[in-house]
This record gives sequence, structure tokens and C-alpha cells, in this order.
Amino acid sequence: MPGSFCTNCGKPLNPGSRFCAECGTPVRATAGIPEQVKPQPLQPQQPPQYVQPPQPQPPQPQQYVNAQPQQPPQPQQPPLPLPPQPPQYAQAPQPQSPRPPQPTPQQYVNAQAPQPPQPQQPPQPIQQTARPVYTQPPQPQRYAQPSQPPQPQQYVNAQPPQPQPTQPRTPLPPQPQYAPQPQYAPPAMSAKQIALANAPGALNRPDRPWEVTIEGDSIVARWKWMDARFFAPHEISNETRQFTFTVTLSDKMTWKEIDKTENKTSGVKMSGGKLSFGSSSNSFKGKTNQKSFSFGVGQNNQTGEAGIIGFKFNTTDVKQPVRDYLISYGWKKAGMLG
Repeated sequence: MPGSFCTNCGKPLNPGSRFCAECGTPVRATAGIPEQVKPQPLQPQQPPQYVQPPQPQPPQPQQYVNAQPQQPPQPQQPPLPLPPQPPQYAQAPQPQSPRPPQPTPQQYVNAQAPQPPQPQQPPQPIQQTARPVYTQPPQPQRYAQPSQPPQPQQYVNAQPPQPQPTQPRTPLPPQPQYAPQPQYAPPAMSAKQIALANAPGALNRPDRPWEVTIEGDSIVARWKWMDARFFAPHEISNETRQFTFTVTLSDKMTWKEIDKTENKTSGVKMSGGKLSFGSSSNSFKGKTNQKSFSFGVGQNNQTGEAGIIGFKFNTTDVKQPVRDYLISYGWKKAGMLG
């Protein structure tokens, strides 16, 4: 490398060395004195190149896939000459009897062709041969049968119609008339059963606030004559009052009575700034006669009426209709010892 120097120390480098002999720096880049380039004469310009048009390609031979190449035609063999045949001698024509023209047999599918008509034979004369006639000699009649009169007409497996005399019709004997069977009648109800069965229909009415039901041998009338909520300045209370009248029937056409009352109260009260709840109930069973009337500010739970509401109660309003009903059926009230 003439004219090369080390880039680190600037010392000249030996030609072909890879490291500087003075400082040991690897030779990466060299700097030399540019040599003078002699001027080169200009080359003559090449004429412009033109694109040649595509040349037509000759047709490619047809490719056959999995096929044998076409075999060239085989030359035809000339026909071989026939061997010479011996000379044929003509035969004299034989006389032929005239035959009727035969029709062309008609073709039938799956059938036999019709046979040609046979020539008709002339009719042959019938030769009559004399047959011997055999005559039987008359047989002597041994027993002469007298002539029988004509027999009546015989019927095969049947009797000749016989005139039948007209028989008068015999009237049928009178049929016995049967008495009507008695219809099934349910067993008669007792007086107690009748009174119990008819009680609800006779005592329950729309204008009566109480209701009658049957429980065993008893007629039970219930009346909830009060069911309301009352309002006070510092208290709200719910009160319920009910009266039950029970009449028990006996087999002796008598009845016994028993009364029952039930009272229930519940409410809430404000006292001394404290809220308290309370409820109470009491009942009575025996004999009683009561008459009561009460009113207050509240709401009737049965009718929905609100405001000033009142309630009236009398035990006679329940007892007397039930007693009148039993008396109409012939019943009596039992005494103290009954």
C-alpha cells in the first residue's frame, strides 16, 4: 500500500501490513496521496436500442396425456389371387309341376307363423253298404193285463193341494190384569228430622242479622252483633261481641235451651308518652236475657260505615223466632226436670 500512513501515529505503513509497526494500531483506514488520473478519451455513444417485437412461435406439437402416439398407417396388402376353379357344367332344366303361389309368411311376435293353405281334395263318394236288418220274432203274450184307468197326476216329494176348510178364529182368552206394583217409598222421617231439616230455610232471612245452622240434634243461632274499631283521643280499640242461642231437640218432642256470650277487646293506648298494647276476652254460658245499646266514633267492620256508629242488641230478637218455629211443629219446651 504505497503512500499509506497510520491514523494514530502518522507513521508510514508497510505494504500489506495489518498493524502499525510503531504503535501497533490495527489498520482500518488508510489515507494516501491521490495519484494523478490520466484523462481517458471519450467512448463513442452507443446507438439507441429498440424493443424488438415478439417473434411468432411455431406451434407446439399436441401433447397426449396417458395416450399412445399415433401409429403411422400400415400399407395395404394387395389381394391374393384366387386359385383357378374347375369348369362348371350346366344341367338340363327339370320339368317342375306348377305350384300355387306361396304367400310370404307373416312375422308374429312370440307366435307361430300361419301354415300355408293345403290344396283341397275333391270329395269322395260315400259308399253305402247294406246293413243286415235283424227282426225279432213276436213273443207270445202270456198274461193279458186289463187296461188301467188313467192315474191321477203324481207329485214328486209333495202332496197334492187339498182344499182346506176355513176355520173361524178363536178369540184369545182374556189376559189377567196384574195389580200395579207398589213404588219404593223412602222411610218416613221422624218429627225431629223434619224439624231440623226445615229450620235453616224457615229462619234464615235477609232482614235478620243472625244465622241458623244445624249441628247434630241442635239448632244453633249465632249473632255477631258488634265488630267495630273505636277511636279515642289517646286510644284505638277493636271490640267484638257475639251471642249464640242453642236449642237441642229430644225424642219426646221437647227441647232445651242454652245461651253463650263471647266478648273480645284489643287496642293500643298512649299514656305518659309511652305506647302500650292490651287485649282481653270473656265468655258466659248458661241462660241470660240481655238488652244493650252502645255507640261511639269509629268504623263498623261489617258494613264499612265510619263516623258515629251505634249497635243495638236484644236476646229476645233471636230466641223468640226459634221458639215460634218449634211450637208450629208441635214441640214444647222442657221443664226444669225435663
